[in-house]
Amino acid sequence: MTDSRPTIGEADNAFRTGFVAVLGRPNAGKSTLVNALVGQKLCAVSGLPQTTRDRINVIWSDDAMQAVFVDLPGLVEGTDKLNEALRRNVLDGIEGVDCVLHLVDTTDPRPVDEDIVALVLATTRPVLGVASKIDTRSPDFDAGAWFGQLAGGVPASHYAARLGVSATTGVGLQKLRDTVFKFLPVGPPLFDPEQLTDRNLRFLAAELIREKVFHFTHQEIPYATAVTIEAFEERARGKTYIAATIHIERDSQKGIIIGRGGAVLKRISQAARRDIEALLDAGVFLDLHVKVSPDWRKKDYFLREFGYGR
Repeated sequence: MTDSRPTIGEADNAFRTGFVAVLGRPNAGKSTLVNALVGQKLCAVSGLPQTTRDRINVIWSDDAMQAVFVDLPGLVEGTDKLNEALRRNVLDGIEGVDCVLHLVDTTDPRPVDEDIVALVLATTRPVLGVASKIDTRSPDFDAGAWFGQLAGGVPASHYAARLGVSATTGVGLQKLRDTVFKFLPVGPPLFDPEQLTDRNLRFLAAELIREKVFHFTHQEIPYATAVTIEAFEERARGKTYIAATIHIERDSQKGIIIGRGGAVLKRISQAARRDIEALLDAGVFLDLHVKVSPDWRKKDYFLREFGYGR
């Protein structure tokens, strides 16, 4: 059962535009959902929490609306300057939106997060409760009832709607778009309908490279990594040359990320190149390097250089 409170007093056929914050615990599947909603891989995804660091606006446009989904990092404690910056990203990201998606992972043994609940209860914007990964549940899964039974969660009455989705199978995605439509204000598009994000290709390439670091390395290495793009230019025969640097914090990490005979770095490069080529629809020559930037997560200078600081 799904409840909703449609916007009152607006013509049903009026075009609507607005911003939709996607809020949830680390690894709740926020980036996977946003990618699925727009049908294009734009946000970094991995099985590890805190893959998303930057606030990314991803744009869905059709004949009825333009919804700008704001993919937010998971809300984490500020244990270092990087995590403090990520926390600010979340708090800033829910300001000025028209609607909030509270994404809750139905496979998480601890789906309720006190900080997230506090943010959801504090916002004056309509909140849609979205139960993710419902492909793992029984066919008769009831998202409304499931939200109502979450101990310590948001009271069911606080949600403007409660529904379930699977980004993997696509179940519930169109219903979610239709529900979001009801809570966006009437207005013209803010972006070109062909535009999928407000981020440039350099940023997206860096995110795809960093995603592959999450896939092919373990323990502390993914979290100690940042990626910068040094060159991005079209060359002969239509190939795009991209030079990128993977920054790590200590000399001991450099050998791990390169691997024996360069094997790990090669896997990262090959996988990232395939995704970047799919994004650009063109051939790519990816030139990857690894550099030690000592304790970069604790230093304002590096955070600003890598795009995380203010």
